[in-house]
Amino acid sequence: MKHKTNQALFDYWNAMRAGRLAPKRSEIEPGDIKRLLPYVFILERQDDWSYAFRLAGTGLCSAYGMEFRGHNILSMWQDDCLDNIKHALEDVTGAANIAIVEYTAATSQQREAAFEMILMPLAAENGAIARILGAAVPAEQHAWIGDHLLARQWIDRLQILNPEKMPKREYKAESVARRIMREKPPVIASGTIANMAMRRPPMRSERSYLRLVKSAIHRTEDHK
Repeated sequence: MKHKTNQALFDYWNAMRAGRLAPKRSEIEPGDIKRLLPYVFILERQDDWSYAFRLAGTGLCSAYGMEFRGHNILSMWQDDCLDNIKHALEDVTGAANIAIVEYTAATSQQREAAFEMILMPLAAENGAIARILGAAVPAEQHAWIGDHLLARQWIDRLQILNPEKMPKREYKAESVARRIMREKPPVIASGTIANMAMRRPPMRSERSYLRLVKSAIHRTEDHK
């Protein structure tokens, strides 16, 4: 993890799970991570090919120029990237691993922005893992982001990590929440993730990588 927002969200998630496979959805307090919320989202696994956004922060919606709620995250990817993201989501919900995705998103005018995304499991009250807590943060705050639709995107690097094998940092949830409230997570310096935006892979076609798929399921606001 290179971005402070994702590091802080992971620390909070790790503290809340308290040695379990994953914290419960009901244990995540939005007020605790108030400074991170613009780029935070929650996904719900509905079937093998549908991981719908239940919640998405205003910063993320603004960056893409769309409302994410109800859309399937898999609809944002094609070809090998689609397969890789699907396997990552299966690892998160099936094995309680976390995934770190560094990717590049581009406009139809060839403007490119690098992002870092984190995906972490969330448990239901019965212990089943069917939701994912995540964040997707631009590496740099380009002035044009939000004014131009991000039309396609591709993966630069994807890591699947076992949280039990990651370096131990013993934090209590309360102390992590206080730290998040004190500090405004900075954007990482350019030249780390951002330099990968120049390494655009050959496209199989010029079809848009970002396709909006409306959910057929209408639900009430997620306050659980």
